[in-house]
Amino acid sequence: MHVIITGGVQSGKSTLAAGLVSFLKDRGLPIAGILATGLWKDNLRHGFDLTDLKTGITTPLARRVSRQESRGITPFEFFDQGMAAGKGALDAKSCAHARMIMVDEVGKLELMDQGWAPFLTGLILIPRAVHVWIVRENLVKAVCRHWHLDRVEIVHVSDTAALERLKRLCVKEQQ
Repeated sequence: MHVIITGGVQSGKSTLAAGLVSFLKDRGLPIAGILATGLWKDNLRHGFDLTDLKTGITTPLARRVSRQESRGITPFEFFDQGMAAGKGALDAKSCAHARMIMVDEVGKLELMDQGWAPFLTGLILIPRAVHVWIVRENLVKAVCRHWHLDRVEIVHVSDTAALERLKRLCVKEQQ
């Protein structure tokens, strides 16, 4: 089963995902994947740290750079160490026994077959896992089309019962 957590930019998607991760860990369910925690400086998104959900290890992933320093479609510089940690966390062998696999996030880079894209097809093939992807709302249709996702539950961060719905979806699939 695929679940997409969606909403606008900086709308709380990762915060909602973190609540789900905490709930599943408390229940003792094996989880894997990545969660990207946003960092703030002077009321501006300054960067992201990446947490490997299987090991709990957090690694710096990206930091904001000036427009002059920016390369490509994102205002962030991605660190080799953070990308390597993400690639390790999303390796299909590492995730093979997980009951929930999270990818925070699947976005423009992945739609251009960059970022986490090389790992997503292998992850999709893992049976019995609930696949939870964080996707901006304006990219949901493109992501579903790109990865041929047909059985998808969409949970919008603005839904007041979003966390409860996510809990039910993930626990229901485990029974």
